[in-house]
Amino acid sequence: MSDDFFGLELPTSAGNGDETPSGWRYLSRGGCVKCAFSTTTAVEMGVGMNRRVHKGQNFWFVEQVDRGVFEGRLLNDRHVPSGDAETIDLQELVDGYRPELAYYEELVLPAMLELEKTLDRGDEHRERGRLDRARAEYERARGIEENNVKALFGLGLIYLERGETDRARDLLAELVKIKATFDGKNQHLFNEFGIALRKNRMFAEAVEYFRRGLDFVKDDENLYYNLARAHYENGEWEASLDNLIQSHRLNPQLEVTRNLFEVMVGLENNEDLQLRYGKPAVPPHVASRARQILATGSGRLRLDEGPVAAGLEIERGRARSGSPVGFVELKKHGRGK
Repeated sequence: MSDDFFGLELPTSAGNGDETPSGWRYLSRGGCVKCAFSTTTAVEMGVGMNRRVHKGQNFWFVEQVDRGVFEGRLLNDRHVPSGDAETIDLQELVDGYRPELAYYEELVLPAMLELEKTLDRGDEHRERGRLDRARAEYERARGIEENNVKALFGLGLIYLERGETDRARDLLAELVKIKATFDGKNQHLFNEFGIALRKNRMFAEAVEYFRRGLDFVKDDENLYYNLARAHYENGEWEASLDNLIQSHRLNPQLEVTRNLFEVMVGLENNEDLQLRYGKPAVPPHVASRARQILATGSGRLRLDEGPVAAGLEIERGRARSGSPVGFVELKKHGRGK
């Protein structure tokens, strides 16, 4: 989001001839809106003489995502946003939403910061191998926001690290149902989770998560490479080559992508290589396409797939892949991870 639209452009009235409420003037000073708001709805109950009108109030966390465009999520009883985001335009926000500045500063902001700290502690414990502590922090985060995406991903990575694939699959089912917005900080989790799934030989699930990542990031060469690798592990040659070419188009200098083309070519006729990698012969048309790309040095071609070689570090993708993927390591099938 560029700085040139951060200033809130408010109408001179709220749509009914009144001046804009003072709370809006306060919000507009700070630039991009990020605050708690309330809405009131009237519900009629009963008929005739027994007819009554009851007013209900909902509290929302609203933030600006573009010029004149906002997203709102309901605040739960722990004062943190939960559920799917709803898109709100500027006029709708001014007419139907009331800023709740004190509520935001006294309850919502501290609760959101505490949730963030809890998740950060969980991530730190997991990265240091303290899985029981990490799990406790992620569960604590879910107590604040049940369907917190980062907590669910963290728990899933722990289950996969422990080889608890059934529990990981149950959690996968929960994650698939969630339509929460990914703000650029969490999108890389699809990539990280996909790698963990592949390492646990859950290739179809890995493919699904890499594809979900590409729903949010269209120009990340590492994501395309990792998707190609998952297809390769699953013996899906054309799909692997197709995504490998996309990776090469985005970054012709990515060494692991070129290496996967080379392994693909080698797997066509080299029986020793087939035995080493535990793979059948690559179809001739796949190997031919990979050979053509290697010969021309151009990614402006069409379909095909590829593998990997030991010890080559995958560089950080320029398009929001999160932390570096790590080291590529191709191992024989049936010989451990």
